[in-house]
Amino acid sequence: MWGCDVALGDGAPRLVGRERERELLKHVLDCPRDPVARVIEVVGEPGIGKSRLLGETRGAAHRQDWVVLAGHATELERHNSFGVFLDALGDHVASLDPADLAGLGTELVRELAMVFPRIPVPTACVEGGHERLVLGGERYRLHLAIRALLEHLASGPGLVLTLDDLHWGDDASFELLGYLLRHPPCAPVALLLAYRPRQRPARLAAVLTQATREGAMRRIELGPFSRDEVADFLGPDVDEARCRVLHQASGGNPFYLEALAHAPEEWLPSAAGTKQRSSAPPAARSRNSVLSLDGVPPVVSATLQAELAILPERVRLIAHASAVAGDPFQPDLVAAVAGLSRQEADSALDELVARDLVQSAGPGRFSYRHPIVRAAAYEDAGAGWLVQAHARAWNALEERAASMVRRAPHVEHAALPGNDKAIAVLVAAAEAVAGRAPADAAHWLSVALRLLPDEGEGDIRRLELTMEMARFLGISGQLWEARDVLHEVLRLLPRTAADRRVRAVSFCARLEQFLGRHAEAGALLLAELRGLPRLEDGAATTLQLGLAEQSIYRGDVADARTWANTAYKLADRHEDRPAQATAASFLAYADCLAEDVAVAFEHCDHAALLVDGLTDGELSQRLDSVEFLGYAEHDLERYDAAGRHFERGLALARASGQNSLLTKLLVGRGRVLLWQGLLAQAKDCFVEAEEAALLVRSPWLHAFALAMRCQVAALTGEVEEALRLGEEARRFAGSSDDWLAMLTATFLAQAHLMADDLDGCSSILDIFGSSPELLMIDPARRPAWFEFFTTAALALGCEAESEQWAARAEAAAVSLVGLPGRKAFALLARARVLHASGDPARASATARTAAAGFTKSGNPLDAARAWLVAGTATAAAGERPRALDELEQARALFARCGANGLQQRASRELRRLGRRVPRGVTGQRNPRDAVGPAALTSREKEVAELLVTGMTSRQIAAKLCLSPRTVDHHVEHIIAKLGVTSRAGVVGALAMVNGDVGSVPDVFPGARRHAEHIDRHD
Repeated sequence: MWGCDVALGDGAPRLVGRERERELLKHVLDCPRDPVARVIEVVGEPGIGKSRLLGETRGAAHRQDWVVLAGHATELERHNSFGVFLDALGDHVASLDPADLAGLGTELVRELAMVFPRIPVPTACVEGGHERLVLGGERYRLHLAIRALLEHLASGPGLVLTLDDLHWGDDASFELLGYLLRHPPCAPVALLLAYRPRQRPARLAAVLTQATREGAMRRIELGPFSRDEVADFLGPDVDEARCRVLHQASGGNPFYLEALAHAPEEWLPSAAGTKQRSSAPPAARSRNSVLSLDGVPPVVSATLQAELAILPERVRLIAHASAVAGDPFQPDLVAAVAGLSRQEADSALDELVARDLVQSAGPGRFSYRHPIVRAAAYEDAGAGWLVQAHARAWNALEERAASMVRRAPHVEHAALPGNDKAIAVLVAAAEAVAGRAPADAAHWLSVALRLLPDEGEGDIRRLELTMEMARFLGISGQLWEARDVLHEVLRLLPRTAADRRVRAVSFCARLEQFLGRHAEAGALLLAELRGLPRLEDGAATTLQLGLAEQSIYRGDVADARTWANTAYKLADRHEDRPAQATAASFLAYADCLAEDVAVAFEHCDHAALLVDGLTDGELSQRLDSVEFLGYAEHDLERYDAAGRHFERGLALARASGQNSLLTKLLVGRGRVLLWQGLLAQAKDCFVEAEEAALLVRSPWLHAFALAMRCQVAALTGEVEEALRLGEEARRFAGSSDDWLAMLTATFLAQAHLMADDLDGCSSILDIFGSSPELLMIDPARRPAWFEFFTTAALALGCEAESEQWAARAEAAAVSLVGLPGRKAFALLARARVLHASGDPARASATARTAAAGFTKSGNPLDAARAWLVAGTATAAAGERPRALDELEQARALFARCGANGLQQRASRELRRLGRRVPRGVTGQRNPRDAVGPAALTSREKEVAELLVTGMTSRQIAAKLCLSPRTVDHHVEHIIAKLGVTSRAGVVGALAMVNGDVGSVPDVFPGARRHAEHIDRHD
């Protein structure tokens, strides 16, 4: 089952039943590019046949020349980071040609080497630089590298990757799986996932539930055999009466059925099925072991243990040792665990293979035929013997210089409290996996803490390890658990240990912030500050800066300025340059919030001077300085400077592993790009920000990233995606009345407006009726918000309200002296109201002034929006030539920014004035703004060829192995690029071009009429 050349189903017993399930899996191989069929979850109880069905599919895929890889998670090794993916890919990756891998690029290969230590790294990658530590939120870069590897491996027809027993998987594997489901490989990669639903961990459940909600996965639920299938399974030599008995006793479970077929007759129920025979099976041993038979029917577990009991003593010993050694296991390690020679171990293994308890798992490796058999062998061993066996495994791995991570599971089950050597192994294992699997790092530290001798409340070693465990819990997204651990640390730490307490309190406050609990974070920091033995110590600066930050998030500007100013003075006294720079940055942003623009410019200049004067090492100590300096520069329309500072902050956060800041830095950088009209790059930042937030598991950060993605999607014309993202953002933001809830609601309302869903827009905007002044919103951004509300009110026919919103925009802009772009929003709001009230001349003049303000500030996207209003108003005033120029200006700017939805609106206005405008779309699908058949992609050409024959979307979907929804999406693009308005128009356009689409067949006589019929009824 481990690799492309084993366990493909050819040598397995004949598969009984499962016709419907096999048909669905056959569809995966027949239609490799069907996005819905590419991920299948196979669920069912232990022994129901999940692994057998996966093996059958692997065999079929292998016969069709697919690359076939398989991995499974195991119960004892569930803290092996990326275990199931390593099992599937490790050997195959190690066998690749280094030159072939070079095509992935240096950075990706370096990332892969962190998970696959045997990967043949190309020379260029080795010479390219040192290994980078990856912690927390940036694990998604590692996920990106593995996704690229899967695309690389999907040669020929494609790649089938089966992941079995996922209920025993590790958190790192679940994170990676979630990424692959959200961002499927751009190649025919089929993922088949098998697990026991009752044992599904919460992290796996969250990943799969989201994929199911988004329609990205199909599900196969395996049920028990019918009585006829039981008879087919047992064969013609078993009479009907025994078939009935075995069907009843096994419940139709194939594995149980196979085991019970060898059970003594007296252990089974009577043929009548009314009662158990008088001679019951011996009770199966059940203790709290690492591998257990919980949930397995007693008669089945007794049968398995009876099968083990009749083995010769040495063979039985090797069965026990094999269960301890791993899955799969190597004979030399089994010999060491059993305390036998290699020759004796090999002989016993041959006997286990002959009895079909163990099977080959590739060159030099073996595995139990089923996890339940391994559990039975493990439970069959004595408890005392198991402790010694794990100790021998630990020693053997140490002699072989195996990694600390490989030793750690055996140390966990062998070491006694006070064993310093064991503690050192566990701490080293935690350090080794912290970058790629912080949840596993936290687990190893928790085991180390159990082994530490209790030296009372002043045990510094215990406290340090506990704080480190809390850090790993926080990085892995276990925010509440990390918070609880830190509260316990603070309970134990004496007040005299000020530095340690401040470090713990600061991280705990950051966790509270991630949980959206800003008030609690501030209270925690304030209580610690008041308890400091000396308020003039440097430790106080850290707490004061934390209080300034939390005050900003709560909207308490006065407190934010007070705390930042106090921290600046104390940092200056201690010559703490990083803290000084941070305090100055906080002051600059707080000044923006206080609408004190002139002072904000002064503080921003000073903060930039301090930040730019710090070395990378110094700045890495206080990356929040870059965050808030960037926010201030954004508000002050210094977009280039803000972008530069966000970029430096991102580089240092990645290099130093401070990934708790990644989402906010990425959102900050993305917002700058958005205001600069670089929508594609902004979208990339926001997608990365969401991935970082998902790994931290902060609802607050996740909502922030989703809201920004919603805004970009609305602007680029992806309105369905924008609505989905906006709804999800609101769900994570909750129903509170803070700035984040208002942000998500407003962006969702924008998406509804772009989708021409006025009811949806109105229902959301109703929530702002009680707080129309938007006091929770950054003052520098209020004019933009008020301008949107003006637009929405006019669209809803509420002219009186639109006047009020425009007046608020003008009032908000009064204090923003020296910020032409912010004032331009007020002008644009007024222009809209003037146009709606019947004064197009003044409206066009006001909109032109707004466009000039946006242009001066470096905001081309909103300049385009202003030109659109100016053009429509100018046209209404009867100045057609000037209106055409203004609308062309708007259309060109929208196209440059990638705002496809708004570009189409500008095009419609141009057409109303009689200007011929190509209906081509811009962006990646049509990079040269081409029109006509030459603009079609290869997939669109395939769809077009079938469309002209009269096929419906459903028929085309079946032909091309796509979903009907995907076909409809392609048809929309074909219609746009051909400059027509319907499917019938597509037929006519292609009939006139004599094959420009490619091998377009002759249009059959009724095609146009058929397409018109579809247009009417689709």
